[in-house]
Amino acid sequence: MPSLDKARRRGVKVRIAAPVDSSNKKVAKDLSRVAEVRAAEDLKARFMIIDSEQLMFMVLDDDKVHPNYDVGIWLNTEFFARALEQMFEIAWNKFKRV
Repeated sequence: MPSLDKARRRGVKVRIAAPVDSSNKKVAKDLSRVAEVRAAEDLKARFMIIDSEQLMFMVLDDDKVHPNYDVGIWLNTEFFARALEQMFEIAWNKFKRV
């Protein structure tokens, strides 16, 4: 969490949307000190949008593959990043605050 706090202090807007339930509610509350956290029920996607220019997609399902074998794809494409960001904004407004 120190890295997220450092980024926040530099002015980076950190937002996390994730399924939140009784098993991880404390973690979500802890993260809310350094990021805006919202509960996104049944969300299976894992991605990051960086500076409206780059994307990072995690492509394997944690329920089926051990996290040690996770794979990410990094894309440097402003057009696609902005398109996904616009869709995320629409969904973000529907997620519940934690």
